[in-house]
Amino acid sequence: MSDARQRLDALVASLRENPRVELLNHALTDPLPADRLSRVIEESGARLPAGVEDFYRQVGSFTLDWRSAAGDGQGRGAIDVLPLDRVLGDWSGVTWFPRGDQEFRPVVPFDFFAPEACVAFERGEDGVFAEQVSYHYFGEELASTGRTFAEYVDLLIASRGYWYWPTSLCAGYEDSAEVADFRRTMPLLFPDHDDALFQPVPRER
Repeated sequence: MSDARQRLDALVASLRENPRVELLNHALTDPLPADRLSRVIEESGARLPAGVEDFYRQVGSFTLDWRSAAGDGQGRGAIDVLPLDRVLGDWSGVTWFPRGDQEFRPVVPFDFFAPEACVAFERGEDGVFAEQVSYHYFGEELASTGRTFAEYVDLLIASRGYWYWPTSLCAGYEDSAEVADFRRTMPLLFPDHDDALFQPVPRER
């Protein structure tokens, strides 16, 4: 996480220089002042996963939109990493998700890459966030990516935020249209794409 801001800047620069894509919008904001950041974390009562605080001490928020320069609708990307004070705000009634015999479990978005979907933390009743982050389609689906926050940031950059790329990490989504589109189109737009990075972690038996 020590160079997160520089890596995001480099991602934007690489998209700007890539003739296969058109950079539509991007914004990398300054982090909250250190005292405000500490206060936000303390007031939330959250125990953040490893790497989250380090990331937000460099980055306030990050948004990115791009599309294929061919204009054929084949390929687009979107990232919307929210400010930490928004992440740690009140999501009850917005993203809480039913599970088994529990009425709800809190889902805490941090990458709101589409109006209907995000990547999020799951927060336990004890205030502890799960170390692995999850893909969430509002009101319908919640699936672990099998990756920590730090690993997610690495893959977010490697994926360039391709549309619905997090589904490539989730077991059970291998045959989905979103994953098929990601695997087919990424090598055409980014010849250095390494598909081996984007595989589901096998489910435990």
